[in-house]
Amino acid sequence: MTENPTWILEVQKYVKEQNNFDHVGYMNKFFLTKQEACDYYDKHNPHLRSLNTFGTWVSDWDPNMYFRYVVRKWNNESLKIDPFPSFYEEN
Repeated sequence: MTENPTWILEVQKYVKEQNNFDHVGYMNKFFLTKQEACDYYDKHNPHLRSLNTFGTWVSDWDPNMYFRYVVRKWNNESLKIDPFPSFYEEN
């Protein structure tokens, strides 16, 4: 039996002084495909390039919040970061 993999978004914060990224946590939202995670990110971040612009499944870091997002396969990590606010959802 083949199971559909479940995908999540890892949240990282850019640390300017060290020129690297610190792990913040995982968003509390599941996706059936990597592309679904990418589309969700893109919908909520229209001021940035698409998450997968360079084929890496890693977003740019936001110059205002310093966060970037990485599509990961879920491996029982705790999902503690709130999803993007629902006011972005279409009615």
